[in-house]
Amino acid sequence: MPDILISYAREDEVAAARLRDALVGQGWEVWGDAGDDDRATEGSQPGTAIGDALNVVKCVVVLWSSAAIGSKAVRLGARVARLAGKLVAVRIDGADIPSELREGRLANLSGWRGDVVHPEFRKLTQALEERTRGRRGAGAVRARGLRRWGPRAIASAVLLATGFALGWGDARVGDTAGSGAHEALERGLKEFFEGKYVEAQADLTSALRAGNGTAGYYLARMYRDGLGVHRDPVRALAWAEEGAAHGNALAQNMVGLLEDTGHGARGDDKAALASYLEAADAGLSWGAFNAGYFYESGRGLAQPDAAKAFEYYRRAADDGNAAAGNAIGDLYRTGRGVPQDPDRAIQWYRWASDRGSAAASLSLGYLYANGQGLTQDDAKAVELYRRAARQHLPGALNNLGYMFEYARGVPLDLDRAASYYRRAVERGDKAAMSNLGRVLDKIKAKAGASARR
Repeated sequence: MPDILISYAREDEVAAARLRDALVGQGWEVWGDAGDDDRATEGSQPGTAIGDALNVVKCVVVLWSSAAIGSKAVRLGARVARLAGKLVAVRIDGADIPSELREGRLANLSGWRGDVVHPEFRKLTQALEERTRGRRGAGAVRARGLRRWGPRAIASAVLLATGFALGWGDARVGDTAGSGAHEALERGLKEFFEGKYVEAQADLTSALRAGNGTAGYYLARMYRDGLGVHRDPVRALAWAEEGAAHGNALAQNMVGLLEDTGHGARGDDKAALASYLEAADAGLSWGAFNAGYFYESGRGLAQPDAAKAFEYYRRAADDGNAAAGNAIGDLYRTGRGVPQDPDRAIQWYRWASDRGSAAASLSLGYLYANGQGLTQDDAKAVELYRRAARQHLPGALNNLGYMFEYARGVPLDLDRAASYYRRAVERGDKAAMSNLGRVLDKIKAKAGASARR
């Protein structure tokens, strides 16, 4: 089990990297990355993605700053981490931390430059020792990817990161439960994140029976993912439908996901789309994104409707959804649903990439590598491919292999090229298979030539 997840605002990426390096150097095992832009949406670790990581890491270190306090994702993630009993707060500037999110002895790393004997850094590590009971990892950063889901199912990965707040404000999502249900939900979520699934199921069921639809979403997750129970998608769908009936957007979206993939037994595209539309209308950006995908692909419809897809993608993007921004970029690039506009496509790819979309980083990197709509720049392409590869995107791994094989933006390195191609193959990239064979032949030929000298 990794020790630590670091959560931070995008503006504090340098401070987060400095802290990560220091902690790894001290022997802690750090879970990849979790900035404030839901990196999990592209199959990553969520950033992104505190909710998904909470079942794995021992504690969450939140870097508090003016930017973090202004970040909805950081604040929501901190609330979930606090509920799970895994929050460790660190101040990195003079911002006033919300009182409900202060936790224990607060280390102050304002102006800290990586000194591991600094008293405030030692205060932090002492708090981490207490949280992890002194058990450390192997001292290497381990970036773990989520399962390779399809473009719709990935929405469920980030719902844990936002589900707490979306369900907590019952009026916002249609729940009308009273204080008893609220208390049962709080207990159930705490138990859920602690892995006490038997207790969680009892409390979540009580909360749902009292009218709190959020509980239905988490009960559905238990049965969908086999958390403390045998995996049972039909029961998962039943729990999600009960939560959706109380107007909970998370549960509505979950119904769509289960219908979408056929895991709810029926596999009904029209029903899935209807549920996504309900979630979108309740204000869930992933509901809007998933509805947009269905309109774009024509699933549950007589024919695709790219203009309608753009409308829903835009709703999701207006709420900060990076995957939707990437989808909008694709529509502008190809001229589907909107007039073809390469410049606007690039703007949207850049917007989405800056917010953690691996797919957008890959697309933007390709445009730089090939000089399409942008001044050709191999170094910039490599930078973007690396950003996407950190989220284990197969196409980015394959493209990085190509750059190392042909010394584009990086020194020639056939061994590294082979390594990237191999990783892409392991993640299902078919083009990488022939590329790997070609570069292995080059390595073999080079070794033979050296032996003949």
